[in-house]
Amino acid sequence: SHSDDEHWVVRPEQTHIDDIVSGREVGHYYLIMGDKGSGKSSMIIEAMRKNNGDGVAMSEAHSDPEIFRIRLGKALDYEFHEDYIGGYFSERGPRESTALLDIERALNKLEKVAMRLFRERAKPLVVIVNQMHLLRNDEDGRDLIELLQQRAEQWAAANLVTMVFNSDDYWVYERLKKLSARMEVLPVTDLPKAQAISALHKYRMRYFGEHVPKARLEEVYDRVGGRLSFLNRVAKSRDMLGTCERIKETEKKWFLNQCWILGSEMDDDVMDQQKWAVSIRRAS
Repeated sequence: SHSDDEHWVVRPEQTHIDDIVSGREVGHYYLIMGDKGSGKSSMIIEAMRKNNGDGVAMSEAHSDPEIFRIRLGKALDYEFHEDYIGGYFSERGPRESTALLDIERALNKLEKVAMRLFRERAKPLVVIVNQMHLLRNDEDGRDLIELLQQRAEQWAAANLVTMVFNSDDYWVYERLKKLSARMEVLPVTDLPKAQAISALHKYRMRYFGEHVPKARLEEVYDRVGGRLSFLNRVAKSRDMLGTCERIKETEKKWFLNQCWILGSEMDDDVMDQQKWAVSIRRAS
């Protein structure tokens, strides 16, 4: 099936995330952390698919609080439209409100909805904020994180709403841990070698009818490791090793672009410092 094709690696964290998104896990809020392409969002979407998205609202973060305000309003409206939570996000004059105040009002309304629905459902609603690292690490961004975290703490204690934050970057954790009492961190790392090789072998057998020798599978792993997004591309390609090389080339270009200062035209101060360090070593 299409679902099997898309979710061909079942990560060990999937069961835990299924429990969170379905409302079976209570009393905490969650920060899911891992590198880009490690499978965080895919696991959340798979959990929502199993749950038919019941009682779940998902919003993408953004560096501009005004855009985040609109996205959160749409996400809450889509799931809890009968109360028109997004009414607090309608266009008004610039002096009447700010993005942060609108978000605060909408969360107040969501709390009332959650209290009413809890009597019917006997489990919390779930609000997911994806790509939290896109928020700016400035005063506005930190205020927004604090606002969301305060609600997450209160709602986790009352079992009303479970908030799930998803981030590629460590600074979000550093910020949240200062005020956290009920936060659980779920690290999502690359697949270990044995699991990556086994999953790759099963996929090639099932969809390509190909029995790939273990040595070749190990060669694939040696080139791209256990990053799920890389393995996904390699597994579905006709030429696995060729795809590995293209991935390596792309990653190499990205890395060199990040490390532009390490080129031949180094800063004069760096050269002077190196010469000074060498002379000190010789003298000693």
